[in-house]
Amino acid sequence: MSKKLKTIPITMEDVSFVFNNNPGDFYYLISNCYCAQCKNKYQSSITNYTIRLNQLYDIELDGACLECGHRMGRYIETGDNLSTAKNAEAIWKTHSTLKELKIKKKT
Repeated sequence: MSKKLKTIPITMEDVSFVFNNNPGDFYYLISNCYCAQCKNKYQSSITNYTIRLNQLYDIELDGACLECGHRMGRYIETGDNLSTAKNAEAIWKTHSTLKELKIKKKT
């Protein structure tokens, strides 16, 4: 049984930072997704997606196929690349620090 990874929501600005301010790489990846409904060999695009960063510093998208509207996801392994992993780690740590500060402020 696999353990579900912790995730945090991130913005497109965060994604751009992870990809070293080159969001073109991200847009390429969301335009080449596999849809289980269309089954057209990674020619579908994911749309209306939410963006989450997991504790492995990978990006997870949950959205819908642009062609048929079927629910789809995309997993982008940014944690495997030294450059993108470093940026993703910075976002993860900043989010954790801000969360701790909010908790301390409430008490």
